[in-house]
Amino acid sequence: MITNERQFKITRSQAEKFKKALTEFSLQGRAGVHPRLVQAERDALESQIADLERELDEYESLKASDLSVITLDSFEGLAEGLIKARIASGLSQKDLADRLNLKEQQIQRYEADRYSSASLQRLQDVANAIGVRIRNDILLPLPAISVDSLFAKLRQVGLDRDFVLTRLLPPADNARLSGEVKVEDQGQILQKASEVLQRIFGWTRENLLGASALQAPHLAAAQARFKMPANRSQRTTTAYAAYAHYLAVTVMRSCADLPSGQIPLDPGVFRESVIKAYGEFELRSALHYAWDLGVPVLPLRDRGTFHGACWRYDYRNVVVLKQTSRHEARWLFDLLHELFHAGQQPDAPTLEVIEADETSAERRNSDEEIAASQFAGDASLNNQAEELAQACVEAARNSVPRLKTVVPEIAAEYGVSVGALANYLAFRLSWQGINWWGAAANLQSDDSDPWVTARDVFLERFPAKVESEIDRNLLERILH
Repeated sequence: MITNERQFKITRSQAEKFKKALTEFSLQGRAGVHPRLVQAERDALESQIADLERELDEYESLKASDLSVITLDSFEGLAEGLIKARIASGLSQKDLADRLNLKEQQIQRYEADRYSSASLQRLQDVANAIGVRIRNDILLPLPAISVDSLFAKLRQVGLDRDFVLTRLLPPADNARLSGEVKVEDQGQILQKASEVLQRIFGWTRENLLGASALQAPHLAAAQARFKMPANRSQRTTTAYAAYAHYLAVTVMRSCADLPSGQIPLDPGVFRESVIKAYGEFELRSALHYAWDLGVPVLPLRDRGTFHGACWRYDYRNVVVLKQTSRHEARWLFDLLHELFHAGQQPDAPTLEVIEADETSAERRNSDEEIAASQFAGDASLNNQAEELAQACVEAARNSVPRLKTVVPEIAAEYGVSVGALANYLAFRLSWQGINWWGAAANLQSDDSDPWVTARDVFLERFPAKVESEIDRNLLERILH
């Protein structure tokens, strides 16, 4: 959010810089660079321009508008509401500082951290100085609706009962709502459930416990990047993505003090860096290397919805891996795929990617997705991905059914992982609309649990600085 004229001018200058770069990019082209990578860079530039222009529009709109009311849904939104009220009232940060007998830098610090260091009295002083009135409403507890009514409302927006019980609520409350513990008055438990739902999805207590229907939770801007397959419930996908996004941001904030480094986007350099640091190129070593670069990796294993995500805010990346596969090579492929996204446009403050199913047309036809999978294949197969793929095709005499026999033979001949080669072949065949992922899975052993590997690395590397009890409970539910 832009809070002053200096930030506005800097943001506008950045937007113009990116626009100029996009124009030059389109005119000059990129000799020697793969067209898919070129398209990925162009898409990233266009996304960054759009983000900057949204911030500029919001600031200009606040300055130009004739607002009389700024609506807040919760006490947590008070700080941002005061900043918007100041801007809409035509006051600069210096004007507000003068009214409070403070230095301008103090107001800048307050607004930069959304008044987290300010006392309640200071917030009241700020409101008085701006000249706004805050309605003095304290909402009393609503009459508790039934458990069944709450779950019916949640089901309409894609959250089923089992998910709420197993993922969102602590075991004690889970037991009560499941009926395992008899509770004559469930109002207290419903109230606690509503606190968790408010925190994750942004609904108000009145939305949850009142008579009105719920609105689908807001999905991060990545919603527009990958359309989900037609046979998948958009409501369920949106709800789960909002949940995963909340967990990812919670993890990212807790890891803000981790040292960070630039992600190598040359697959050979990436592979060599992992081996140099850990002596091998496996899922565990690649996970540790991601953490070394300041990219926390959160493993999930719920079924359905999306297949992974990468988010970046304030220049910090976080990766979510979500697989039910017990094949380590598949988890490694997905990790490398997401790290390629995380390495794109490192100077951009934000990035949002949510992955569709690997068989979806949207993912097959995305140049950026193809580039990410190409990176994953080359890193897994020691920069021999295309050579190995061609060797498989020739040995199978262009017969897809024969590939199942040929892949292990070629993998042994070249000394590479059968799983890595099978996954790369499945990716290559998807370009032709051939779904070979099932055959690729059948070529891999499941004598380990890659989710446990990713979970153990997470627990080893995560700083565990989570202040909110609700957030701690949410993370414990997915990690145990």
